[in-house]
Amino acid sequence: MIAELTQQNGQFTGDLTNKIDEVVKEFSLDKSDSALSRLVGKVESAQRTISNEFSLDNSESALARLKKELVTIFTQQNEQNAAFQRDVTSALEAMKARREESLRSTTHGKDFECSLLEVLSQEVAKAGDIVTATGTTTGLIKSCKVGDAVVELGPDCIARGVKFVVEAKESASFDLNKARLEIEMARQNRGAAVGLFVFSRKTAPPMQDAIVRLGNDVFVVWDADDTASDVILKAALSLAKALCVRESTARSEEVADFEKIDKSILAIEKEARRLEEMRKWTETIKSNSGKILDEVRKMADGLEQQVGVLKDAFSGLRS
Repeated sequence: MIAELTQQNGQFTGDLTNKIDEVVKEFSLDKSDSALSRLVGKVESAQRTISNEFSLDNSESALARLKKELVTIFTQQNEQNAAFQRDVTSALEAMKARREESLRSTTHGKDFECSLLEVLSQEVAKAGDIVTATGTTTGLIKSCKVGDAVVELGPDCIARGVKFVVEAKESASFDLNKARLEIEMARQNRGAAVGLFVFSRKTAPPMQDAIVRLGNDVFVVWDADDTASDVILKAALSLAKALCVRESTARSEEVADFEKIDKSILAIEKEARRLEEMRKWTETIKSNSGKILDEVRKMADGLEQQVGVLKDAFSGLRS
């Protein structure tokens, strides 16, 4: 049994040694057909394939094709962006040209006149006065339509029946001198004692004051898109009405009441100038805008108060 075991153990040992030798040979790089040599060969082949696909030197590689496609896409995108920018620039230029033309056109001016007449009608009705749109009708001067509206003072006013004419312009071609000639013609054409010329904020002369009184004419700058500027327009309407009262009534009568009116007129002109200065400051000095806007509010309240004084003075004047 010992001899048999020894023989079998010798055979097992020999078989194991052969198996180990075969396994070692499979992991040997000296043999080209070993498993490790074949694995290394496949890895090197795969590496060469991958490197070749990601090489820009090879025009047929995947990376080269991807680069070519990206360049084509970027080129097309740049061309589309450039075309879009040209279209937008062209559209903006066209819009700018149309806006400039609109500012010069009669249609745009008519829109401003309509906005003014709407506000004018509301304010005049509160005082019991009568407003009539006259921009499309001829007046006393043959074939002349100058004078957009006529306000006739109502029966509750001592100057009842006295008229002042309103002319509105949203045109950059009008400065104060041209406006004076226009409102003078409007007064003559409409048989009015007093004139009120309304500049649009958008086209008013750069240095034009918010309210200017020259004789029996009042010149005001109003923004149809900003309700905050309505207080300036209200003040201008009160000035025009006060001038109508002064024009129609003898200075020797009701002296005290006229002194009150004169003081209110001067106060309104002063507060309007200050209000306009403050408005300009708020557009340029942001750090002090809070304080300035508070001053603007106070001055607007002052204007409203002076307008109320004028109304009280009017109500106290009775024939």
